[in-house]
Amino acid sequence: MLQIEKTIKKPYYVQIYEYYRDEIEARRMQAGDRLPSVRELAQTVDVSKMTIEKAYYQLASEGYIMRRNKARYEVAFLGSEKEDGQKKPIYHPGTVRRSFFRYDFGSGDMDMERFPLEVWRRYMNHVLSQPEYLMQCNDEQGVPELREILSQYIYQVRGVYASAESIIVGAGTPSLLGILTNILRSYSCIGVENPGFKLGREIFRNSGYDIFPFSVQNGMMDMDILEKNGIRLVYVSPSHQFPTGTIMPAGMRHRLLQWAEQMDGLIIEDDYDSELRYYGRPVPALQGLDTHGRVIYMGSLSKVLPSFVRLSYMVLPPRLLALYNEKRGLFRQGASVPEQCVLAAYIRSGEMARQVRRLRKDYQEKGNLMKELLLSAFGKDIEVSSLVSGVYCRVTLNSTYTAAELQYRAEKKGCRVLPIQAFYETQEQEERKEFLLSFSKIPSHSLKQAITVLHDAWTKKEGD
Repeated sequence: MLQIEKTIKKPYYVQIYEYYRDEIEARRMQAGDRLPSVRELAQTVDVSKMTIEKAYYQLASEGYIMRRNKARYEVAFLGSEKEDGQKKPIYHPGTVRRSFFRYDFGSGDMDMERFPLEVWRRYMNHVLSQPEYLMQCNDEQGVPELREILSQYIYQVRGVYASAESIIVGAGTPSLLGILTNILRSYSCIGVENPGFKLGREIFRNSGYDIFPFSVQNGMMDMDILEKNGIRLVYVSPSHQFPTGTIMPAGMRHRLLQWAEQMDGLIIEDDYDSELRYYGRPVPALQGLDTHGRVIYMGSLSKVLPSFVRLSYMVLPPRLLALYNEKRGLFRQGASVPEQCVLAAYIRSGEMARQVRRLRKDYQEKGNLMKELLLSAFGKDIEVSSLVSGVYCRVTLNSTYTAAELQYRAEKKGCRVLPIQAFYETQEQEERKEFLLSFSKIPSHSLKQAITVLHDAWTKKEGD
Protein backbone atom coordinates (compact mmCIF):
# COMPACT_ATOMS: atom_id res chain seq x y z
CA MET A 1 0.00 0.00 0.00
CA LEU A 2 1.35 3.39 -1.00
CA GLN A 3 2.10 5.68 1.92
CA ILE A 4 3.83 9.06 1.70
CA GLU A 5 6.48 9.62 4.37
CA LYS A 6 6.29 13.36 5.04
CA THR A 7 9.03 13.48 7.67
CA ILE A 8 11.88 12.73 5.26
CA LYS A 9 13.45 15.02 2.67
CA LYS A 10 12.82 12.79 -0.34
CA PRO A 11 10.31 14.57 -2.69
CA TYR A 12 6.79 13.17 -2.63
CA TYR A 13 6.74 12.49 -6.36
CA VAL A 14 9.96 10.45 -6.03
CA GLN A 15 8.39 8.34 -3.27
CA ILE A 16 5.36 7.68 -5.51
CA TYR A 17 7.56 6.92 -8.51
CA GLU A 18 9.73 4.48 -6.53
CA TYR A 19 6.71 2.71 -5.01
CA TYR A 20 5.13 1.93 -8.38
CA ARG A 21 8.48 1.18 -10.02
CA ASP A 22 9.27 -1.40 -7.32
CA GLU A 23 5.76 -2.90 -7.49
CA ILE A 24 6.07 -3.34 -11.26
CA GLU A 25 9.65 -4.66 -11.15
CA ALA A 26 8.63 -7.22 -8.49
CA ARG A 27 5.65 -8.28 -10.69
CA ARG A 28 3.20 -7.43 -7.91
CA MET A 29 1.59 -5.28 -10.59
CA GLN A 30 1.12 -7.04 -13.92
CA ALA A 31 0.96 -5.75 -17.49
CA GLY A 32 -2.46 -4.22 -18.09
CA ASP A 33 -3.17 -3.37 -14.44
CA ARG A 34 -4.55 0.14 -14.22
CA LEU A 35 -3.18 2.79 -11.93
CA PRO A 36 -5.48 5.13 -9.97
CA SER A 37 -6.45 8.34 -11.75
CA VAL A 38 -4.43 11.43 -10.90
CA ARG A 39 -7.31 12.97 -8.96
CA GLU A 40 -8.09 9.74 -7.10
CA LEU A 41 -4.49 9.09 -6.01
CA ALA A 42 -3.95 12.73 -5.04
CA GLN A 43 -6.96 12.53 -2.70
CA THR A 44 -5.91 9.15 -1.33
CA VAL A 45 -2.36 10.10 -0.33
CA ASP A 46 -3.13 13.78 0.33
CA VAL A 47 -0.76 15.44 -2.16
CA SER A 48 -1.30 17.76 -5.12
CA LYS A 49 -2.35 16.50 -8.54
CA MET A 50 0.84 18.04 -9.92
CA THR A 51 2.90 15.74 -7.70
CA ILE A 52 1.05 12.68 -9.04
CA GLU A 53 1.45 13.90 -12.63
CA LYS A 54 5.23 14.27 -12.22
CA ALA A 55 5.53 10.75 -10.77
CA TYR A 56 3.37 9.25 -13.53
CA TYR A 57 5.29 11.15 -16.20
CA GLN A 58 8.60 9.75 -14.94
CA LEU A 59 7.20 6.20 -14.87
CA ALA A 60 5.85 6.62 -18.40
CA SER A 61 9.11 8.09 -19.72
CA GLU A 62 10.99 5.04 -18.40
CA GLY A 63 8.49 2.62 -19.92
CA TYR A 64 6.93 1.25 -16.74
CA ILE A 65 3.44 2.53 -17.53
CA MET A 66 1.58 3.69 -20.62
CA ARG A 67 -1.68 5.35 -21.56
CA ARG A 68 -4.11 4.23 -24.26
CA ASN A 69 -6.62 6.63 -25.84
CA LYS A 70 -6.65 9.03 -22.89
CA ALA A 71 -7.71 6.26 -20.48
CA ARG A 72 -6.00 5.76 -17.14
CA TYR A 73 -2.36 4.72 -17.08
CA GLU A 74 -1.74 0.99 -17.11
CA VAL A 75 1.32 -1.16 -16.42
CA ALA A 76 3.45 -1.84 -19.50
CA PHE A 77 4.68 -5.29 -20.51
CA LEU A 78 8.26 -5.80 -19.32
CA GLY A 79 8.72 -9.36 -20.54
CA SER A 80 7.96 -12.59 -18.73
CA GLU A 81 9.85 -13.66 -15.62
CA LYS A 82 11.22 -16.63 -17.56
CA GLU A 83 12.58 -14.28 -20.19
CA ASP A 84 14.13 -12.10 -17.48
CA GLY A 85 15.71 -14.83 -15.38
CA GLN A 86 16.22 -18.05 -17.31
CA LYS A 87 16.92 -17.45 -20.98
CA LYS A 88 20.39 -16.36 -22.01
CA PRO A 89 20.22 -15.32 -25.65
CA ILE A 90 23.21 -15.85 -27.87
CA TYR A 91 24.98 -12.59 -28.70
CA HIS A 92 24.06 -11.11 -32.05
CA PRO A 93 25.12 -7.49 -32.55
CA GLY A 94 22.15 -5.17 -32.65
CA THR A 95 19.53 -7.76 -31.69
CA VAL A 96 18.43 -6.10 -28.44
CA ARG A 97 15.53 -3.76 -29.20
CA ARG A 98 13.54 -2.50 -26.24
CA SER A 99 10.59 -0.14 -26.28
CA PHE A 100 11.99 1.39 -23.10
CA PHE A 101 15.21 1.51 -21.11
CA ARG A 102 15.41 1.79 -17.38
CA TYR A 103 18.36 4.15 -17.68
CA ASP A 104 18.47 6.15 -20.90
CA PHE A 105 22.02 7.44 -21.31
CA GLY A 106 21.26 8.07 -24.98
CA SER A 107 18.50 10.66 -24.70
CA GLY A 108 19.11 14.38 -24.65
CA ASP A 109 15.58 14.98 -23.36
CA MET A 110 15.27 16.70 -20.03
CA ASP A 111 14.02 15.02 -16.87
CA MET A 112 10.81 16.51 -15.49
CA GLU A 113 12.21 16.98 -11.98
CA ARG A 114 13.19 20.62 -12.63
CA PHE A 115 10.52 21.77 -15.07
CA PRO A 116 7.78 24.07 -13.66
CA LEU A 117 4.89 22.15 -15.18
CA GLU A 118 2.35 24.15 -13.18
CA VAL A 119 3.52 27.38 -14.88
CA TRP A 120 3.25 25.82 -18.34
CA ARG A 121 -0.21 24.50 -17.53
CA ARG A 122 -1.36 27.94 -16.32
CA TYR A 123 -0.30 29.52 -19.60
CA MET A 124 -1.93 26.70 -21.57
CA ASN A 125 -5.24 27.14 -19.72
CA HIS A 126 -5.14 30.86 -20.45
CA VAL A 127 -4.45 30.30 -24.15
CA LEU A 128 -7.19 27.67 -24.53
CA SER A 129 -9.72 30.06 -23.00
CA GLN A 130 -9.27 32.38 -26.04
CA PRO A 131 -10.52 30.45 -29.11
CA GLU A 132 -10.82 33.61 -31.25
CA TYR A 133 -7.19 34.47 -30.54
CA LEU A 134 -6.11 30.94 -31.49
CA MET A 135 -7.92 31.17 -34.82
CA GLN A 136 -6.05 34.38 -35.62
CA CYS A 137 -2.70 32.72 -34.85
CA ASN A 138 -2.95 30.05 -37.53
CA ASP A 139 -0.03 30.83 -39.88
CA GLU A 140 2.02 28.47 -42.09
CA GLN A 141 5.28 30.02 -40.88
CA GLY A 142 4.26 29.79 -37.23
CA VAL A 143 2.33 31.95 -34.79
CA PRO A 144 3.28 35.59 -35.60
CA GLU A 145 3.64 36.55 -31.95
CA LEU A 146 6.03 33.65 -31.34
CA ARG A 147 8.14 34.56 -34.36
CA GLU A 148 8.34 38.15 -33.11
CA ILE A 149 9.42 37.01 -29.65
CA LEU A 150 11.94 34.54 -31.12
CA SER A 151 13.41 37.32 -33.25
CA GLN A 152 14.28 39.24 -30.08
CA TYR A 153 15.24 36.16 -28.07
CA ILE A 154 17.80 34.72 -30.51
CA TYR A 155 19.40 38.13 -31.00
CA GLN A 156 19.82 38.58 -27.25
CA VAL A 157 21.10 35.08 -26.44
CA ARG A 158 22.77 34.00 -29.71
CA GLY A 159 23.55 37.18 -31.64
CA VAL A 160 21.37 36.02 -34.55
CA TYR A 161 19.95 38.73 -36.81
CA ALA A 162 16.45 37.77 -37.91
CA SER A 163 13.17 39.50 -38.57
CA ALA A 164 9.95 37.76 -37.64
CA GLU A 165 9.22 37.36 -41.36
CA SER A 166 12.40 35.31 -41.88
CA ILE A 167 11.61 32.78 -39.12
CA ILE A 168 9.78 29.51 -39.75
CA VAL A 169 8.55 27.46 -36.80
CA GLY A 170 8.24 23.67 -37.05
CA ALA A 171 7.41 20.58 -35.02
CA GLY A 172 11.06 19.64 -34.50
CA THR A 173 14.18 19.96 -36.63
CA PRO A 174 13.30 17.06 -39.01
CA SER A 175 10.16 18.86 -40.22
CA LEU A 176 12.16 21.99 -40.97
CA LEU A 177 14.85 20.01 -42.79
CA GLY A 178 12.04 18.53 -44.90
CA ILE A 179 11.18 22.06 -46.03
CA LEU A 180 14.83 22.78 -46.82
CA THR A 181 15.26 19.68 -48.96
CA ASN A 182 12.33 20.94 -51.02
CA ILE A 183 13.51 24.51 -51.57
CA LEU A 184 17.20 23.67 -52.13
CA ARG A 185 16.66 21.63 -55.30
CA SER A 186 19.37 23.55 -57.14
CA TYR A 187 21.87 21.80 -54.86
CA SER A 188 22.27 18.10 -55.61
CA CYS A 189 24.79 17.23 -52.91
CA ILE A 190 25.56 18.25 -49.33
CA GLY A 191 28.72 18.14 -47.25
CA VAL A 192 28.22 16.73 -43.74
CA GLU A 193 30.41 16.50 -40.66
CA ASN A 194 32.03 13.12 -40.04
CA PRO A 195 31.11 12.24 -37.33
CA GLY A 196 27.94 14.28 -37.31
CA PHE A 197 24.17 14.49 -36.95
CA LYS A 198 23.01 11.20 -38.44
CA LEU A 199 19.29 12.01 -38.77
CA GLY A 200 20.05 15.23 -40.62
CA ARG A 201 22.15 13.58 -43.31
CA GLU A 202 19.64 10.71 -43.69
CA ILE A 203 16.84 13.18 -44.37
CA PHE A 204 18.89 14.72 -47.17
CA ARG A 205 19.94 11.32 -48.48
CA ASN A 206 16.33 10.11 -48.61
CA SER A 207 15.42 13.27 -50.52
CA GLY A 208 17.90 12.37 -53.28
CA TYR A 209 20.97 14.37 -52.23
CA ASP A 210 24.46 12.93 -52.56
CA ILE A 211 26.29 12.89 -49.23
CA PHE A 212 29.93 14.02 -48.98
CA PRO A 213 31.39 13.51 -45.48
CA PHE A 214 34.28 15.69 -44.32
CA SER A 215 36.29 15.03 -41.17
CA VAL A 216 36.04 17.25 -38.10
CA GLN A 217 38.90 17.36 -35.59
CA ASN A 218 39.13 19.85 -32.73
CA GLY A 219 36.52 21.99 -34.43
CA MET A 220 38.49 22.19 -37.70
CA MET A 221 36.86 21.13 -40.97
CA ASP A 222 38.53 19.43 -43.88
CA MET A 223 37.81 22.11 -46.48
CA ASP A 224 39.77 20.37 -49.22
CA ILE A 225 37.03 17.83 -49.91
CA LEU A 226 34.50 20.64 -50.35
CA GLU A 227 36.66 22.55 -52.79
CA LYS A 228 37.81 19.50 -54.77
CA ASN A 229 34.27 18.17 -55.27
CA GLY A 230 32.63 21.51 -55.98
CA ILE A 231 30.25 21.15 -53.03
CA ARG A 232 28.17 24.27 -52.37
CA LEU A 233 25.98 23.18 -49.45
CA VAL A 234 27.19 22.07 -45.99
CA TYR A 235 25.60 21.08 -42.69
CA VAL A 236 27.62 22.05 -39.59
CA SER A 237 27.25 22.51 -35.82
CA PRO A 238 29.96 25.12 -35.10
CA SER A 239 29.04 26.22 -31.56
CA HIS A 240 29.03 22.70 -30.11
CA GLN A 241 29.90 20.06 -32.69
CA PHE A 242 27.86 16.90 -32.40
CA PRO A 243 29.02 14.39 -31.25
CA THR A 244 32.62 15.47 -30.49
CA GLY A 245 31.60 18.51 -28.43
CA THR A 246 34.27 20.78 -29.95
CA ILE A 247 33.89 24.45 -30.93
CA MET A 248 34.76 25.79 -34.37
CA PRO A 249 37.57 28.38 -33.97
CA ALA A 250 37.03 31.94 -35.20
CA GLY A 251 39.51 31.53 -38.04
CA MET A 252 37.72 28.43 -39.31
CA ARG A 253 34.38 30.26 -39.15
CA HIS A 254 35.61 33.12 -41.30
CA ARG A 255 37.20 30.72 -43.78
CA LEU A 256 33.92 28.82 -44.08
CA LEU A 257 31.98 32.04 -44.72
CA GLN A 258 34.55 33.09 -47.35
CA TRP A 259 34.20 29.68 -49.03
CA ALA A 260 30.40 30.09 -49.17
CA GLU A 261 30.71 33.51 -50.78
CA GLN A 262 33.31 32.36 -53.33
CA MET A 263 31.37 29.22 -54.26
CA ASP A 264 27.90 30.79 -54.17
CA GLY A 265 27.28 28.25 -51.43
CA LEU A 266 25.05 27.89 -48.38
CA ILE A 267 25.75 26.82 -44.80
CA ILE A 268 23.14 25.11 -42.62
CA GLU A 269 24.06 25.96 -39.03
CA ASP A 270 22.60 23.57 -36.45
CA ASP A 271 22.60 25.36 -33.07
CA TYR A 272 20.86 22.55 -31.20
CA ASP A 273 21.86 23.23 -27.55
CA SER A 274 23.29 26.73 -27.55
CA GLU A 275 21.74 27.77 -24.22
CA LEU A 276 23.56 25.11 -22.19
CA ARG A 277 27.10 26.40 -21.82
CA TYR A 278 28.59 26.13 -18.35
CA TYR A 279 31.89 28.01 -18.54
CA GLY A 280 32.49 31.44 -20.01
CA ARG A 281 30.15 33.29 -22.31
CA PRO A 282 27.99 31.46 -24.88
CA VAL A 283 29.75 31.05 -28.24
CA PRO A 284 28.05 33.42 -30.76
CA ALA A 285 26.22 31.86 -33.67
CA LEU A 286 27.93 31.71 -37.06
CA GLN A 287 24.89 33.46 -38.55
CA GLY A 288 25.78 36.63 -36.66
CA LEU A 289 29.04 36.88 -38.66
CA ASP A 290 27.33 36.36 -42.01
CA THR A 291 26.99 39.56 -44.04
CA HIS A 292 26.05 38.00 -47.39
CA GLY A 293 23.02 35.83 -46.56
CA ARG A 294 24.88 32.52 -46.73
CA VAL A 295 23.77 30.92 -43.44
CA ILE A 296 20.53 29.07 -42.69
CA TYR A 297 20.18 29.07 -38.91
CA MET A 298 18.49 26.08 -37.21
CA GLY A 299 17.45 26.56 -33.59
CA SER A 300 15.92 24.12 -31.14
CA LEU A 301 14.65 24.37 -27.57
CA SER A 302 14.50 20.60 -27.07
CA LYS A 303 17.26 20.60 -24.43
CA VAL A 304 15.60 23.21 -22.19
CA LEU A 305 11.93 22.20 -22.60
CA PRO A 306 10.27 18.80 -22.00
CA SER A 307 10.17 16.27 -24.80
CA PHE A 308 6.43 16.72 -25.29
CA VAL A 309 7.07 20.30 -26.50
CA ARG A 310 8.41 19.70 -30.02
CA LEU A 311 9.07 23.21 -31.30
CA SER A 312 12.05 24.23 -33.41
CA TYR A 313 12.67 27.14 -35.76
CA MET A 314 14.89 28.21 -38.62
CA VAL A 315 15.98 31.56 -40.02
CA LEU A 316 16.13 31.83 -43.80
CA PRO A 317 18.34 34.34 -45.63
CA PRO A 318 16.45 36.67 -48.04
CA ARG A 319 16.85 34.70 -51.28
CA LEU A 320 15.74 31.44 -49.65
CA LEU A 321 12.81 33.17 -48.00
CA ALA A 322 11.70 34.20 -51.48
CA LEU A 323 11.92 30.56 -52.62
CA TYR A 324 9.94 29.48 -49.57
CA ASN A 325 7.21 32.00 -50.33
CA GLU A 326 6.98 30.72 -53.90
CA LYS A 327 6.32 27.21 -52.59
CA ARG A 328 4.60 27.95 -49.29
CA GLY A 329 1.38 26.38 -50.57
CA LEU A 330 3.17 23.01 -50.33
CA PHE A 331 3.90 23.39 -46.64
CA ARG A 332 1.51 23.12 -43.72
CA GLN A 333 2.28 24.14 -40.16
CA GLY A 334 2.59 20.92 -38.16
CA ALA A 335 3.37 22.44 -34.76
CA SER A 336 0.56 22.85 -32.23
CA VAL A 337 -0.80 26.41 -32.32
CA PRO A 338 -1.65 26.46 -28.58
CA GLU A 339 1.87 25.28 -27.71
CA GLN A 340 3.37 28.00 -29.90
CA CYS A 341 1.24 30.60 -28.10
CA VAL A 342 2.27 29.22 -24.71
CA LEU A 343 5.95 29.31 -25.71
CA ALA A 344 5.60 32.95 -26.77
CA ALA A 345 4.14 33.82 -23.36
CA TYR A 346 6.75 31.69 -21.60
CA ILE A 347 9.62 33.57 -23.25
CA ARG A 348 8.01 37.00 -22.96
CA SER A 349 7.38 36.61 -19.21
CA GLY A 350 11.01 35.76 -18.47
CA GLU A 351 10.19 32.17 -17.46
CA MET A 352 12.40 30.80 -20.25
CA ALA A 353 15.39 32.78 -19.01
CA ARG A 354 14.80 31.53 -15.47
CA GLN A 355 14.45 27.95 -16.75
CA VAL A 356 17.75 28.18 -18.63
CA ARG A 357 19.53 29.54 -15.55
CA ARG A 358 18.14 26.69 -13.45
CA LEU A 359 19.22 24.07 -15.98
CA ARG A 360 22.71 25.50 -16.36
CA LYS A 361 23.26 25.22 -12.64
CA ASP A 362 21.61 21.82 -12.26
CA TYR A 363 23.14 20.26 -15.37
CA GLN A 364 26.62 21.47 -14.51
CA GLU A 365 26.32 19.85 -11.08
CA LYS A 366 24.70 16.73 -12.53
CA GLY A 367 27.33 16.41 -15.27
CA ASN A 368 30.18 16.78 -12.79
CA LEU A 369 28.53 14.19 -10.53
CA MET A 370 28.25 11.78 -13.44
CA LYS A 371 31.92 12.23 -14.28
CA GLU A 372 32.90 11.56 -10.65
CA LEU A 373 30.71 8.44 -10.52
CA LEU A 374 32.12 7.10 -13.79
CA LEU A 375 35.73 7.63 -12.69
CA SER A 376 35.00 6.10 -9.30
CA ALA A 377 33.34 3.03 -10.86
CA PHE A 378 35.73 2.35 -13.76
CA GLY A 379 38.97 3.89 -12.49
CA LYS A 380 41.82 3.90 -15.00
CA ASP A 381 39.75 1.96 -17.53
CA ILE A 382 37.77 5.02 -18.57
CA GLU A 383 38.45 8.51 -19.89
CA VAL A 384 35.71 11.11 -19.43
CA SER A 385 35.74 14.40 -21.32
CA SER A 386 35.30 17.65 -19.42
CA LEU A 387 31.75 18.98 -19.50
CA VAL A 388 31.76 22.43 -21.08
CA SER A 389 28.26 22.52 -22.55
CA GLY A 390 25.36 20.28 -23.50
CA VAL A 391 24.03 17.18 -21.75
CA TYR A 392 26.44 14.46 -22.92
CA CYS A 393 29.72 13.20 -21.49
CA ARG A 394 32.05 11.65 -24.04
CA VAL A 395 33.77 8.57 -22.65
CA THR A 396 36.45 6.20 -23.93
CA LEU A 397 36.52 2.74 -22.37
CA ASN A 398 39.43 0.34 -22.08
CA SER A 399 37.77 -3.03 -22.65
CA THR A 400 38.32 -6.35 -24.38
CA TYR A 401 34.78 -6.13 -25.78
CA THR A 402 34.07 -4.35 -29.06
CA ALA A 403 31.93 -1.21 -29.10
CA ALA A 404 29.01 -3.22 -30.53
CA GLU A 405 29.32 -5.82 -27.78
CA LEU A 406 29.44 -3.12 -25.12
CA GLN A 407 26.31 -1.52 -26.53
CA TYR A 408 24.55 -4.91 -26.56
CA ARG A 409 25.58 -5.71 -22.97
CA ALA A 410 24.37 -2.31 -21.77
CA GLU A 411 21.00 -2.73 -23.48
CA LYS A 412 20.54 -6.17 -21.92
CA LYS A 413 20.84 -4.51 -18.51
CA GLY A 414 18.34 -1.79 -19.46
CA CYS A 415 20.86 0.95 -20.28
CA ARG A 416 20.69 2.79 -23.60
CA VAL A 417 24.06 4.16 -24.75
CA LEU A 418 25.24 5.86 -27.93
CA PRO A 419 28.47 4.60 -29.55
CA ILE A 420 30.37 7.36 -31.33
CA GLN A 421 30.83 5.00 -34.29
CA ALA A 422 27.12 5.34 -35.07
CA PHE A 423 27.60 8.98 -36.08
CA TYR A 424 30.25 8.33 -38.74
CA GLU A 425 29.29 8.25 -42.41
CA THR A 426 32.45 6.26 -43.10
CA GLN A 427 34.19 3.84 -40.75
CA GLU A 428 37.79 4.52 -41.69
CA GLN A 429 39.09 5.30 -38.21
CA GLU A 430 40.32 2.54 -35.92
CA GLU A 431 37.84 0.85 -33.63
CA ARG A 432 37.67 2.73 -30.33
CA LYS A 433 35.24 2.12 -27.48
CA GLU A 434 33.83 5.64 -27.41
CA PHE A 435 30.34 6.51 -26.23
CA LEU A 436 28.12 9.49 -25.54
CA LEU A 437 26.46 9.22 -22.13
CA SER A 438 23.70 11.70 -21.34
CA PHE A 439 22.68 12.60 -17.81
CA SER A 440 19.69 14.82 -18.62
CA LYS A 441 16.84 12.29 -18.62
CA ILE A 442 18.04 10.22 -15.66
CA PRO A 443 16.77 11.69 -12.36
CA SER A 444 19.50 12.89 -10.02
CA HIS A 445 18.50 10.45 -7.31
CA SER A 446 18.89 7.53 -9.78
CA LEU A 447 22.25 8.50 -11.28
CA LYS A 448 24.43 6.52 -8.88
CA GLN A 449 22.40 3.34 -9.38
CA ALA A 450 22.41 3.89 -13.15
CA ILE A 451 26.22 4.04 -13.22
CA THR A 452 26.39 0.91 -11.05
CA VAL A 453 24.18 -1.01 -13.49
CA LEU A 454 26.22 0.25 -16.47
CA HIS A 455 29.45 -0.77 -14.75
CA ASP A 456 28.12 -4.28 -14.17
CA ALA A 457 27.03 -4.51 -17.81
CA TRP A 458 30.44 -3.48 -19.12
CA THR A 459 32.69 -5.37 -16.71
CA LYS A 460 30.99 -8.49 -15.33
CA LYS A 461 31.27 -11.76 -17.22
CA GLU A 462 28.16 -13.72 -18.14
CA GLY A 463 26.95 -15.73 -15.16
CA ASP A 464 28.68 -13.61 -12.51
